[in-house]
Amino acid sequence: MRKLIYIVLFISGWGYAQITPEFEIGAKGVFSGNLILNSDESSAVSDFSDTQLLMGLQQKLYNDWRTQFVLGLQFPDANSNLGEVFYNNIFVRLEDKKNVVKVGRTLAQTNLNEFPTLRDDDAQRFTYALNPFSDGVNTERDQYANVLEYSRIFKQRLFVSVHGENFYDSREPDDFRLNSMGLTLMYRVPENQRWNRNVLQEIGLSFNNYFTDRPGYSNDFDASVKNVLFSTTANLKPDPINFIDFRFQAIQNFGWDEITQLDDYFDYTRTESTTLFGTLRYLKQKLERPHYQFSMGAGYKSLSNLQTDSDQLLFIANGFYRLGENFDIGLQYRYTENSGFTENLFGQNEHRVQLAIVYSFSKIFNKQFGDREDLLNLEHNYIK
Repeated sequence: MRKLIYIVLFISGWGYAQITPEFEIGAKGVFSGNLILNSDESSAVSDFSDTQLLMGLQQKLYNDWRTQFVLGLQFPDANSNLGEVFYNNIFVRLEDKKNVVKVGRTLAQTNLNEFPTLRDDDAQRFTYALNPFSDGVNTERDQYANVLEYSRIFKQRLFVSVHGENFYDSREPDDFRLNSMGLTLMYRVPENQRWNRNVLQEIGLSFNNYFTDRPGYSNDFDASVKNVLFSTTANLKPDPINFIDFRFQAIQNFGWDEITQLDDYFDYTRTESTTLFGTLRYLKQKLERPHYQFSMGAGYKSLSNLQTDSDQLLFIANGFYRLGENFDIGLQYRYTENSGFTENLFGQNEHRVQLAIVYSFSKIFNKQFGDREDLLNLEHNYIK
């Protein structure tokens, strides 16, 4: 009789609790009018690249772990060959308090910092370890990859990550083997404690090894392109209302000694180079919410192994004002200058002025967890 009661309860749904996942949706619209003045020609365009939609499902497992599935789509640059929509995030993450496992497509660890530019690719050649398999047509090929990543978290602030990636190869687009591996050490103040404005916000070191086919080398390590990144963010004035922060990143590319001239973009990413980039930002907050900010940044890249002096310079300045909840207007000016072989690839110089409107939105339904970060933190944010 007792067994019969258990069977009836199970069939009627009383014998178990159905697990309904937490659902989160995020969206960011980036719209700008771009006035471009360079040494060859001038143009004005309407730009909505980097506008994107993100959706995530998160669920508790039967132990101390939980899982998350994220799907994101983005409108790429107009001159890219990625089509109308690019799926920038498609991954599953398993995590508990001290461990994170991630599998799928998402941002690769080719950039350790988040600089206050309108779009994250506005300073791409100075802020990313560039993909040596890419022909340079699409900025997304440096940012996103198919990743297999494990992170261990110590004291909620120190992240140790071992990662392998499959970066898109322009010459072999159907090759999905891992062609990069690396290790990252990062100290970062948790998101829910950043209101304290500690002097040291984050500091990190990363090593990336790209398994390139170097002529004349049979050893995979010797044939590889290797990059070392160092990054830090410091609050120079850790005031909750008026504060100033400084962000800096250095990238050393241990390229191939035999590349002494640049015939194409592949040579540019595979020759030895040293890159420095930093920004100084002032942020004003009212009622514990961002009100407006101003920032200035500069970058320098030296390609020291080339026959001709080939340096690159970047200067960028912007200001953003928050009109309403997550609704901002901004003005950005960017100047780039190239010399030597880089002038043949990218032109002598360029002035770019951008008037922008940015709207961000995120909402969680059936909230169950206190997260380390929300969906929008997966992507670039310039005012927070």
